[in-house]
Amino acid sequence: MCTSIRRAMGILTSAAALVVIMPCGAQNSWAQEQGKELRQQIVGAWSLAEQWVEQDGKKTQRFSANPKGISIYEVNGRFASILLRPDLPRIASNNVMTGTVDENKAIVQGSTAFYGRWSVNEQDGSVSAKIDGSTYPNWDGLDQKRTVSISGDEMKLCVPGAQIGGTACAVWKRVK
Repeated sequence: MCTSIRRAMGILTSAAALVVIMPCGAQNSWAQEQGKELRQQIVGAWSLAEQWVEQDGKKTQRFSANPKGISIYEVNGRFASILLRPDLPRIASNNVMTGTVDENKAIVQGSTAFYGRWSVNEQDGSVSAKIDGSTYPNWDGLDQKRTVSISGDEMKLCVPGAQIGGTACAVWKRVK
């Protein structure tokens, strides 16, 4: 298996483990109150409801119509996110290191995990995500600016000028 796929699988496995051990029940209900700063509204855990890329008027759902994922924003400015297709193939050998080319390709193309530091620009309503590590190594070290809107327990993040072209958007639901 090539080194980049092994690295991606290792990061994905680590991100999945992080999601399992994070205290998802410890949400900040105070952040949902009216009048709170955007930063306070974002803190917590969010479940992926929808993700798409819009380019030339066409909407493409990379992770299917029913994606899986979680994004956790901590008050200390750290975050971790994982986005998955719900139909990722199981590795027939039951060994992450011996997946077939087709299995590994489907898994890498059907998942993204990344982590780093986040900050908010309250004036323009944007979030900056400084990516420390990702299953897509080209993102490592990047500072991605995202537009954000929050309504109740729903948050929409969009990345204009995404590397894959167009605008990438995700809708997240607050985990309770």
